[in-house]
Amino acid sequence: MLNTQLFAIAMVPTQVPATPDHRLQALKVAHDDLDAAIAALSLSGNGDDLTLTRLKKHKLQLKDEMAAILSTVVGAGVARAS
Repeated sequence: MLNTQLFAIAMVPTQVPATPDHRLQALKVAHDDLDAAIAALSLSGNGDDLTLTRLKKHKLQLKDEMAAILSTVVGAGVARAS
């Protein structure tokens, strides 16, 4: 039951904030929450491999989304400076 609760909490979709900065902050919070959930499951020994793999995959997706936002923001800053 703990696995299901942690997985359900980690998979709750976040509302899309209005600005890239707000979206980036929301993604960082979700990423940190997933990191804590993965650590808790690993330490407790209650996490099955499939659940841990899914959580880790979702965490990587969040990281990729954060990188995409950062590259867009940095690219926009470089374009404005030129």
